[in-house]
Amino acid sequence: MPASVIGVGGGRAGAIDHEQSAVPAFKFTMGVPPDAESHLPEYFDSYSQTYMMGSAALMEPSPSSPTEQTLDADLMAKMDALFMKYLEAICSNIITVDSEGESIHQTQMAKKLEKLEQCTEYRTFRFRIQAFSNGFREFIEREAGLSEQVVSKQQLRNYLHQQHYISRYNEDGKKAKSKGHHVWNVEAKKISRNAWWFKEFLRRIASPPPKAVAGVPYEWTPTIWDPQIKAPKVYFSSEWLPPWLRWDNNSLRGLPPMDTADVNIVVIASYYQGKEVCHLKSNYTIPVVQHASAGGMFIP
Repeated sequence: MPASVIGVGGGRAGAIDHEQSAVPAFKFTMGVPPDAESHLPEYFDSYSQTYMMGSAALMEPSPSSPTEQTLDADLMAKMDALFMKYLEAICSNIITVDSEGESIHQTQMAKKLEKLEQCTEYRTFRFRIQAFSNGFREFIEREAGLSEQVVSKQQLRNYLHQQHYISRYNEDGKKAKSKGHHVWNVEAKKISRNAWWFKEFLRRIASPPPKAVAGVPYEWTPTIWDPQIKAPKVYFSSEWLPPWLRWDNNSLRGLPPMDTADVNIVVIASYYQGKEVCHLKSNYTIPVVQHASAGGMFIP
């Protein structure tokens, strides 16, 4: 298969034409208005520290966030449509290069590529960051005439760094790597020739709480995974907890009494993204199991 250059020449768009309904609808906004006020939720002050343990330092605004150089709504919509078209183009040709001849895809072994080609589920594409960015710049200029005078380098960088269809960070909060190099990950499922579904990456609590054992001290220290930014400092809380559970320095701790039933809780993660306070709520059930003894030895 010959290499396909993104952003140079013509006729590439025709290879990926299909009905718009084949692409998942999505809406994405970048940044916050400059006059927007950031408020901590009311329950930060009103709830007892029995439930609301934490340090104010955890909620300090991040010193850096791409809230400047934003795109207006019409330009953002155009960029979104072009981005999906670009993803379909480069996912449909694994040897795509930018105008400098640099491969956009991270190199993979032939056997692995053959296996991926046969995959009918979502598969992970790993893209070389600089070539991917250069290719998208060339693509939007060729397809829609969006030069640097229309979309500046900083605007393009901010757009890509907040793109929900790119995962830049792993669940451990570190930048994604492949073969020693940082990469951007995209997950896609092929639905027909040159047409793909793309998985949206959304921030979430990285792992569910473990089970509790009656009569045994319980502890769970959750973390936040945000695929677009480095793991933020976070403040965990709950609007209600059973008497035996409490938040203590962002860890959920307690001693479940004997014969305690399973517990349903809502975990609230509050953190800053730039100057904007973000909240993430997740519902969990903590299974509580009884323990048995054998020869005087505890068996969970």
